[in-house]
Amino acid sequence: MQIGLALRDEIADLEKAGCQVIQVDEPALREAMPLRPAARDEYLTWTVDSFRLATAGAKSSTQIHTHMCYCEFEDCMEAIDRLDTDVNSIENARSDDATLKAFRDIGYGKGLGPGTYDIH
Repeated sequence: MQIGLALRDEIADLEKAGCQVIQVDEPALREAMPLRPAARDEYLTWTVDSFRLATAGAKSSTQIHTHMCYCEFEDCMEAIDRLDTDVNSIENARSDDATLKAFRDIGYGKGLGPGTYDIH
């Protein structure tokens, strides 16, 4: 949670400097997820809580973005939905719209920014 607190301070500093749109990258929801299914719920709760701790101090007028790319997120979509974001930028250029469909399937109601050009 210490990184979440540090990010919270950074968000406050960016707001004081006049930033109205701030991107906080997602907390490695999928990349660091435990292999053992029994440990996943606790891990996802911890990552979402840490992210929300970082963004909770943001002004309501500040738009919080996050970015996720090159991963299959179907097994953690509920956790993604719990992140305190206004816009989620996602990789979509190479996924054949699979990621967009996964967001649609859970009824995701926040903003989405699908990537349409792959530079890798």
